[in-house]
Order: sequence, then C-alpha cells, then structure tokens
Amino acid sequence: MSTADAAATGVETTAGVRRTRIQTVGAGAAVLAALAVGHVVVTAFPVDERVQASFVRPAAVGEPVDLRYARLTVGSPRGSTVLDTDDGSVLTTPGVWLTVPLTIEASGQPRALGFAELLGGDGRTYRVFTGGRSSFLPGTAQPGVPRYATLRVEVPPGALPGAHLRIGLQPDDQRRDDVADIDLGLTTADADAWATQVTPLHAGAWSDESPERT
Repeated sequence: MSTADAAATGVETTAGVRRTRIQTVGAGAAVLAALAVGHVVVTAFPVDERVQASFVRPAAVGEPVDLRYARLTVGSPRGSTVLDTDDGSVLTTPGVWLTVPLTIEASGQPRALGFAELLGGDGRTYRVFTGGRSSFLPGTAQPGVPRYATLRVEVPPGALPGAHLRIGLQPDDQRRDDVADIDLGLTTADADAWATQVTPLHAGAWSDESPERT
C-alpha cells in the first residue's frame, strides 16, 4: 500500500470513526429525549390514579342525576339543633343536624345505595354511615319503584356554607364507579339560622310512598 493510499485510508477510517461517534451520540441523545418525554408524560398524567378514580356526576338540589345504577334526585335540605328520629327518640347537638331528602330510582336491578359523605365548606369530610347518629339508610330500591329516604348528618355550622353531598353505591369502595356530587346550595345565612333553630326535624325511615302522599 502506498503512502498516499495509506493516508487516504487513514482519512477514511478517521472519518468513519467520527461518523460512528456522531451517530452514537445522536442515538443516545434521542433515547435520553424519549425517556425525558416519557417521564414528563407519566408525571403529568398519573395513569394509576386516573384509572382508579370515581366518575363524579355533579348536580344541584332538585336536579336528577343519572348514575350507572340509579337515578338520584336530592330535595331541599333542612337544619336544626334538634332531631326527631324514627324510633321516637330526640337528639340534640351543639352543632347542626342537617337532613336531606332523596329519591332513588334503581336501574336494571335492585340497588341498595350504601355510601354517603358531606364535603363541608370548612374543608373537612363528614362520613355518613349506615348506623349511629349520622346515618343513611335507604334500603333496597326496586326498579320502577321510587325509593324515598332521608339522610341525616351532624356537623358544625361552619361546614354548611358551600357544602356538597356525595352519594354512591358501595359503602367502602367507589373506585371506577359513578358517584353523585350534589351542591346543596347552602349559605352562611342558612348556617346561622339553623344553629339557633330548636324546632325538631323529622328523619323518618325509607318509604316507597311519596312524602307528598303520606
């Protein structure tokens, strides 16, 4: 091989190495960029949380909301410091008893709604159980037969303004299912008036008869 040929080969070899290095660096940069984009996507869109989240269906008082398992309509809330329960006892509170009437129309099959909570305007969540002072006992609604029930919850007056009521099917698991979110339309004036109200509220048991007919 002549000196000229060797020199030419050396130039070509050097150029090839440079091209290989440039290609390698370029590929590495592309991979890093793809990983960075992937990280941003995963960070910006937490898939696990989004998949597990409830399907929140907003509504207002008097406005029917269609859920997967029922149509729900919330009536006008009322408040007092005294509650007349269905078992004949009277409960008083230093806060406010809030009662909310609901009409439940089951879809497809009998449904027993078991989840309720009040998202207070004070930033706290007040869970309503199927027993105890605060309770939600609608029983099992049959398709084609409206079920009328009254929810009751004991809260401080400061929780009422801006409060939302959430209702769902399963008592302990609302993931990937419909949950009604009802704006109760309550104000500071409501809270102040009910905090001094001593006229007992009646929280009766569920019924298949409309309250207007009983």
